[in-house]
Amino acid sequence: MASDVQKVKPSRYIDGEFWELKDRLRKEIEDNDLFRQRFDITVDELRELTLKRAKFLLSLPQIRQQFADQLANKKGFISSSQAIGEVFSSVDMSVGVKMGVMAWLFGGAVMNLGSEQHVVKWFQPLKDLEFTGMFAMSEKGHGSNVRNILTEAHYDSKMQEFIITTPCEDAQKFYIGNALQGNYAAVFAQLIIGQESKGPHCFIVPIRDAEGNLYPGVNVTDMGLKEGLNGVDNGILHFTGARIPRENLLNRFADVSAEGVYTTSISSHNARFNAMLAALVATRLALSNQATASMKVALEIAIRYAFKRVQFGPGDGPEVPIMHYQTHQLRLMPNLATCLAVTFANRYAADMLDDDFFHKRDLVDNRSIQALISGLKAYATWENLQCLQTCRECCGGMGYMSENRIAGLKQDCDVFVTFEGDNTVLYQQVVKELLAVFGQKLGDNRVLQTLSVLQQETAEYIKTRLVLDRAT
Repeated sequence: MASDVQKVKPSRYIDGEFWELKDRLRKEIEDNDLFRQRFDITVDELRELTLKRAKFLLSLPQIRQQFADQLANKKGFISSSQAIGEVFSSVDMSVGVKMGVMAWLFGGAVMNLGSEQHVVKWFQPLKDLEFTGMFAMSEKGHGSNVRNILTEAHYDSKMQEFIITTPCEDAQKFYIGNALQGNYAAVFAQLIIGQESKGPHCFIVPIRDAEGNLYPGVNVTDMGLKEGLNGVDNGILHFTGARIPRENLLNRFADVSAEGVYTTSISSHNARFNAMLAALVATRLALSNQATASMKVALEIAIRYAFKRVQFGPGDGPEVPIMHYQTHQLRLMPNLATCLAVTFANRYAADMLDDDFFHKRDLVDNRSIQALISGLKAYATWENLQCLQTCRECCGGMGYMSENRIAGLKQDCDVFVTFEGDNTVLYQQVVKELLAVFGQKLGDNRVLQTLSVLQQETAEYIKTRLVLDRAT
């Protein structure tokens, strides 16, 4: 009699703990004509279609429950968010990114950087689709070096308001998703009291009303056609004295009184800024997860095609599927192995984050998980591009057709290697953490400890080689 383990489909293990949730969401999408592929529409029509798809998905009871779990800080909400994001990104990457910006990036900023009053005012209406949000951190002149952003938020104690200003062209908020359709933005700006800057802080800035009219002091420019993700309405935000109430400062780490007195639980500007960024680390893991979703789609297409497409054959025999050729296997199977490995690594990192969020630990002190997620994001997004190219080639001319999706995935995912952190910079963060850990391991006597480490590494290498030799 077969064991319970043998009866379970391999796809269940790949889908993980939330396989039932994924299956229900897939069923909702399969039965909806809204998600039929379209290649005959303009960019404006594509953006409207993407918004309709996103709002439909956000209205599903499973997603509303996800918001409730996040509000309640239920353990596992990050892992379930990753599962949801994978399904949506597999269907339409623009929808996956759009939803990530309008709900989870904006909502995550409110939840992780704000107070209870901010959650009540902005997160709860967000889950009810009363409005959509955007996330405005990057600027034309500052991408990775966010600490030195130029957008300013001057405090006016007489009016008890912050005045949001774009002082120069390099301070324009750049590549902001949902910029042409969103209502509120989580804007990072230098908080200035008098003539003194207190460093970057996050503010909720109204962008447009329910009728789509821009508020005074807010200017939005359409960035137009891009290489990919054209369902996402990226734009440039430019502020000319936009006024917001004092209460719109997300004040988990710092606050400003009505009189203009600045208080903070973290005195160091750098430490406070690092704490803000650490609280948003889950969004970086989401990019790794979306890249993995893309790999799964492309690999399934390429492998299925390889079993159907026949070429040549032994001698005068019949043609055989190209998957039978060793060269074809050697191109696709390493990518499949990488995809599976990153899938389980993403899941492991999400479990770690879930535990930290559930116990309300400050992630700024957990450098190892920050380095892990930075490394995963960089590795997964680079490997995804290589995988997509290989899958395109392995499908020949059919892989070049838009209707077969691989070409579109290549265009959509290209930006992931610089989105949410430039991959080269992220790898430097990983190396910095590894060197710090290595230095601690060496202790004071660096020479003897280095020899000891080399001895251990050599012994492990020899042991591994012996095992491999026996296996072959």
